[in-house]
Amino acid sequence: MREGSSAGEGANSVQRLGRLPELDGLRGIAILSVLSLHYITNSRTTNPGFGWLYHFAQAFRLGWSGVDLFFVLSGFLIGGILLDVRQASNYFSTFYLRRVHRILPIYYVWLASYAAVCLFLAWGPMHSSHSSAAAPAFQVLIHLLFLQNLIPTATAHPIIAHYWLSVAWSLAVEEQFYLIAPLLVRYLSRKRLALALIVCIVGAPILRVLVYRRLPGLSYLIYVLMPCRADSLAAGMLAALACRSHAKFWLEGHTASLRRAFGILVFGAVVMLKWLPDGRPRNSWQAAFQFSWLAALYVCLLLLALFERNGGIARISRWKFLREWGRVSYCVYLLHLGVLGLCHWVLLRSLPSLTTWAGVLTTLLALALTCSLAQLSWTFFEKPFLNRGHRYHYSEMSGAPCKVRTLMAANA
Repeated sequence: MREGSSAGEGANSVQRLGRLPELDGLRGIAILSVLSLHYITNSRTTNPGFGWLYHFAQAFRLGWSGVDLFFVLSGFLIGGILLDVRQASNYFSTFYLRRVHRILPIYYVWLASYAAVCLFLAWGPMHSSHSSAAAPAFQVLIHLLFLQNLIPTATAHPIIAHYWLSVAWSLAVEEQFYLIAPLLVRYLSRKRLALALIVCIVGAPILRVLVYRRLPGLSYLIYVLMPCRADSLAAGMLAALACRSHAKFWLEGHTASLRRAFGILVFGAVVMLKWLPDGRPRNSWQAAFQFSWLAALYVCLLLLALFERNGGIARISRWKFLREWGRVSYCVYLLHLGVLGLCHWVLLRSLPSLTTWAGVLTTLLALALTCSLAQLSWTFFEKPFLNRGHRYHYSEMSGAPCKVRTLMAANA
């Protein structure tokens, strides 16, 4: 009975209007996972000769999977919004106008800053005969069009490009997802949509195996191609569909089953720390199932946060600390690696390292600077654009305003 009561509270929370704090908290977990990877594990602490520092850094090796949590959350949030407004007469225009106001402004500012740095290096007082603006210009164009996961680009400054732009591949995956998801939701019945999502979840591992076996020199495509990562996005959408169907009642009454499944999936993720630390598959089995396993893990995490309101996961996801990180996670994700590289280069003339106190303090400075810039960006830049985007309202087929019944729009 206690479990049923908790589940009932969770169901009510999914139906109330407003912003779900749990989803912001999960975003916070995702961005802190990515930060821990780039700021700790990927800094120069990977030599076993560093002793305890090496083992401490290796504990965060699975931080790359924070991107998988972002994918699941995107599928859940965007899928939920689309499902609730699928009959709106301005369905496509309003959706894309809102997405443009949320995604593009800070992203294009970040690309412009990269272009400015490259121009300075090519034409400024520190230029060399090997510097050219042509390659960075093409690279910026590819990123403007969100094709960076499809078209490899060369640059005269590969280290700068890595720190400034390497994280943007996941944005391309999500933007390509935004081109397909609205069509599926609009034109398929809910039953056929569920079937299509299941096909994606089953098909993505098969596609990854084919890429791994047939294109061994291009196995990195498993990680960056949208069809290869579609299982995480589709799993999130399927969870959103389940929360709007009779499956919701099963979830309400079986949170204990979700907890057991979550425990098994966590155990598998811990195994990945040893055998799959960097996301690069060593065999066909890993290519097929590593991302699908993580997708299932994060869907369970999401459902427990929503349906077991008094459970430990829900309580943790409502921590103010995590919610604050989740609120600014988009800007933090874009900026954090560039700020880290810039701080270490300007202050220490070296790549990021934690092997000295100077390196540790510089990394902490980069973290504080990233957080401060993200807070300023949210307050004075992103939030005004987001509010402007929300001026575009969905309308019913008759032209009357459409009241979005879900709180998902507030979290997107």
